[in-house]
Amino acid sequence: WSNVFVDTVAPEHCLKAPATWTDQPFGADLSLETRPANWKVNWGKGTADQEGASTTVNVPKTTVEKCFVAVETVEDGSKKYFLHVPQPRIRSGDSLSPLGADLSGATDDRRPFENVYVARAEGEDDIDYDVARKINVALKEGKDVVLSPGIYHLSQSIEIANKDQVLLGIGMATLTAPPNGDPCIRVAAETEGVRIGGIMFAASKIKKGLFSPKTTAFIEFGKEGATDPGNPSNPGVLTDIFCRVGGDLDREVSTDVMVRIHQGNVIGDNLWLWRADHVELAVDEMPNFPEKNLDYHQVVMGECPGKTGLEVNGDNVVIHGLAVEHTEEDQVVWNGHDGQVYFYQCELPYDVDQNFGASNFVGFRVNGKNHQLGGAGVYCNFRDYNVLVKTGIIHPLAFDANVVINPFIVHLDNGGRIMTVVSDGFTYGGGPVYDKDHMICKYLPTRAEEEEHVSDKEEMEENTMVRQTSWGWISKKLSYIRGSRPSSPTGVADN
Repeated sequence: WSNVFVDTVAPEHCLKAPATWTDQPFGADLSLETRPANWKVNWGKGTADQEGASTTVNVPKTTVEKCFVAVETVEDGSKKYFLHVPQPRIRSGDSLSPLGADLSGATDDRRPFENVYVARAEGEDDIDYDVARKINVALKEGKDVVLSPGIYHLSQSIEIANKDQVLLGIGMATLTAPPNGDPCIRVAAETEGVRIGGIMFAASKIKKGLFSPKTTAFIEFGKEGATDPGNPSNPGVLTDIFCRVGGDLDREVSTDVMVRIHQGNVIGDNLWLWRADHVELAVDEMPNFPEKNLDYHQVVMGECPGKTGLEVNGDNVVIHGLAVEHTEEDQVVWNGHDGQVYFYQCELPYDVDQNFGASNFVGFRVNGKNHQLGGAGVYCNFRDYNVLVKTGIIHPLAFDANVVINPFIVHLDNGGRIMTVVSDGFTYGGGPVYDKDHMICKYLPTRAEEEEHVSDKEEMEENTMVRQTSWGWISKKLSYIRGSRPSSPTGVADN
């Protein structure tokens, strides 16, 4: 991920438009029924007009490989464990030389396990609910921490306050969030070089109290509101980070934002932030969409709530490989300046209604300056309502093909639409005009497609009440009646 990534978008601006596509801008009469707003990209197998879909970044300024554990033979012939911490590889000047991994390990910081605390999720007989305290004791002593495989039920946050410390999970170690709403991990402000990697995060059922945080999250990297530029020569690193809000039996688990990055000069490598679209069935429970022949429960409105996947407030944050799915508001909010994301995959939530579109929520929102976004795809599958979303991506320089590189949207199934691929936040209605570099094209659906869409829409509306049979949906509707909708900052009323 750190050097070259491949995305199913377009090869170096060489994706050509098939003859059936037209290059006219949208008219002013956008509507779901006429669907002139169905913009498509042919992102399947290569054709005569498409030699292969890829976006390549050859010259990242800095790359940092993931920490790892190795067994090595020492001077007396015995074998010992070491924690390897690869050092950042920083490009000098305008050099175009590769910045691949240092496979020799010659520059790795090799840390003996005498200075590493190996955590276990279980005690002698059962779950160790004191494990977070034990980890924090080790971190305060200046040790690194390796999480052995298991599910860690945290009663408090893991606090990282020393520079260059490592928290490494192996075997998909899972941190379950503290039930009071505190984050799983909190990195102190002005703490450079922290490495976090190889960890799954799971949401809990939160019982907020007087001192609970205003915004709940799995990771708080830095302190909100603090001026913390970080260190470009010694960046913080998040590698192989996987978050889930839901998935098992409990449908009342929640978090507000999965990952919040307040520190500058943080590098992310392979982050998947997922609000559940489906969860496990209870014993003898039937699927709520029986016509789909599924063996799981599909999440409906009010279940597994989560607002946003990623919030970035720090400057000079770079992520290679990011996926955010199904959150109930903006999937990503990027407030920091000089940010970069290469390869972004997003699927909007299935279970929202038109309040989602009316609130102007999108797949990726950039508020900061000088942000580059390459290879970003936003998909929709509005299962329960015909939701119209104005655009997939909001970016101040949306129409600069050198800044927003090869974006695309896909309508996967069911009703509704994302009406445009990108917007600068002001140009709506007809959407952006045709851009040959972005290959954003107006697609004219056939009569058969129109008829299929109308039929699907009618069937969806007939089955609405069948699909809205969970207590979570009912409780959400009751909140509308009471006049409160905390997840909608604009206060758009439900129709």
